[in-house]
Amino acid sequence: MNTILPERPTLKDVARAAGVSVSTASRALAENPAVATDTRRRIQKLAAELGYRPNAQARALQSSRSNTIGVLVPSLINHYFATMVTALQDAATDDGMATLITNSNESAPMMATSLDFLANHGVDGIICVPDEACADQLDHLHRQGMPLVLIDRELPGSDIPTVTSDPERGMVNAVGLLARHGQTPIGYLSGPMTTSTGRCRLETFRYACTEAGLEEQPVFLGGYEQSQGFEGANALLAQGVRSLFAGDSMMTIGVIEACHRAGLVIGEDVSVIGFDTQPMFTLQPRPLTVIDQHVGSMAREAFAVLNQLIAGKAPPEKHIRIPTTLIERQSIRKGQAS
Repeated sequence: MNTILPERPTLKDVARAAGVSVSTASRALAENPAVATDTRRRIQKLAAELGYRPNAQARALQSSRSNTIGVLVPSLINHYFATMVTALQDAATDDGMATLITNSNESAPMMATSLDFLANHGVDGIICVPDEACADQLDHLHRQGMPLVLIDRELPGSDIPTVTSDPERGMVNAVGLLARHGQTPIGYLSGPMTTSTGRCRLETFRYACTEAGLEEQPVFLGGYEQSQGFEGANALLAQGVRSLFAGDSMMTIGVIEACHRAGLVIGEDVSVIGFDTQPMFTLQPRPLTVIDQHVGSMAREAFAVLNQLIAGKAPPEKHIRIPTTLIERQSIRKGQAS
């Protein structure tokens, strides 16, 4: 008679019972300090109760890192995020680590699925451009000990380490430049109010207008898409603005498209300021004045913070902000304020 032996509990069973990812369970059983002490003890207790016993190969895996990080961004079509991913991958490669790259297409459900995928595939940590609809999931991963760094966007009230740009210096200088040359009204194309960057840049634009002594300027509430830049530019031009100021790189492309289609010469008929640096902005007949977020520096800072978390160290700063810079080119009509 054949005896059927009960199936031995797996690491996945332990993770499910504890309500954590497989990678977090593995770290807890390996006494990795990246997992909070209370969480480690709880997972170890559950593993013992389930009768989980890692084999020799599993023990070897638990005692070492995967040397892989996960990177999650909202778009790979957007040159800004592609540059960010490249800089993160370069930093990881220089440190002997591989990179798993995922793209959410600005979709909260896709981001949730990608976060689960990365957490369950044993990455040592994750760098993520967050969607606020996934805040609970991100906070849960953080509380369970997953080394996690947010980049570009913030989660309100979260204590997850974050690296973002600070738009104030670049935007104040941009509005001041337009005001000095009489390029008002300024039509501002804002990002979505569902993102920290959209809200912060709109608030900063209004502050910059006050600093320049301007009354409230026309605003188009758009989104981080070329089509929104095109639509917003047409709407603002119909209101008689003399300059267009885009709140991100994809809307900047839409602004260029709208001007070309309307037969307007940028730098002669209308002034344009864009966000971020990319080759097509310098290839215009009159290269675009832009606000540089220094995405490479942002990426390197985020990787450095993640590396500290993976090593079980607390980063010296929870929230790092990289100042923006105005790069002045030929897309501004030169005149004098009236």
